[in-house]
Amino acid sequence: KQWYQRRVVITAGNSHVRYGAALALGISCAGSGMKEALSILEPMINDPVNYVRQGALLASAMVLVQQNEHMCPKLKTFKDLFSKTMSDKHEDVMVKFGAILAQGIINAGGRNCTVSMRTQYGHTNVPSVVGLLVFTHTWFWFPLSHFLCLAFQPTYLIGLNKDLKMPVMKFKSCAKPSTYAYPPLLEPPKEKEKEKVSTAVLSTTAKKAAKSKSSSATPMEVDTPAAADKKAEEKKEEKKEENKEEKKEEKKEKADEEKKEKKEEAKFELIANPARVLVEQRNVMDIESSSRYSSVWNRNGLGGFIVLRDTKGGAEEDIIETLQPTTAAEDTTTEEKEPSPPEPFEYTE
Repeated sequence: KQWYQRRVVITAGNSHVRYGAALALGISCAGSGMKEALSILEPMINDPVNYVRQGALLASAMVLVQQNEHMCPKLKTFKDLFSKTMSDKHEDVMVKFGAILAQGIINAGGRNCTVSMRTQYGHTNVPSVVGLLVFTHTWFWFPLSHFLCLAFQPTYLIGLNKDLKMPVMKFKSCAKPSTYAYPPLLEPPKEKEKEKVSTAVLSTTAKKAAKSKSSSATPMEVDTPAAADKKAEEKKEEKKEENKEEKKEEKKEKADEEKKEKKEEAKFELIANPARVLVEQRNVMDIESSSRYSSVWNRNGLGGFIVLRDTKGGAEEDIIETLQPTTAAEDTTTEEKEPSPPEPFEYTE
């Protein structure tokens, strides 16, 4: 009934209601990749009103945050739609702006962030709520779109020892690597090689060239027309053979790639500390059995910061070195002294 009610609201006659319902659906289903939500938002992308199409693009990007083709098969179609809308010269500017924002949302934080109004422990995150509230007013003033950054939350798993330092260790993801892998990067369009076009030779010029050759060349140097035809045929055959060899090599390369893909994928994956772990992936995360560390807090799934217990106390630990951020401006330039305040004076007309 809830999905039916949402579909009724989104197909309402008022365009402002449709825009608000689309954003509400995107915020409520952010990062879930729900098929029902996408099935409602997909027809709204072809809405006759421009700002409704913008809202549908933004909402669909929120739903598809941190999704890959294994988790959501419709991801590729929506990504192609975003890029097509951005490059379409005949599309409305408002819709293009929505497609640009959608492309940024779907790749937020280098695909290491999700949109959420709750912390990893289930508590309400007030800055995220405020950020999404202000973001919904982007239609009024477009710089308000920056407030969406308050709702971005990184998805990570970091193990710390008793000194709150990161030891060298590995976590075990009890799922296939492709299940929670990064989506493929955008590839630039390949430049097509320009084929050389043979220059057209007129019959009159050919006759003139033949006459000049017959008058100037010796009998030994003149080629008969039959020999010239044979040479042309031999060249054509050589080109055909070269093209056949190139096609065979391409087929072999494709077959090798298919064989690599068909190889059985591992049923688990070892991820080094610190790790990128999605919200859905936390339930399948565990510490490797052969590791010297174990989690202090015994719970189902791992995510966020966890404190580790060292089973080999006293032995040396391999610690991951952390680099402190430095600014080049502090080293190269010196701060200028502020000017002194003006002397007191009396104002007279």
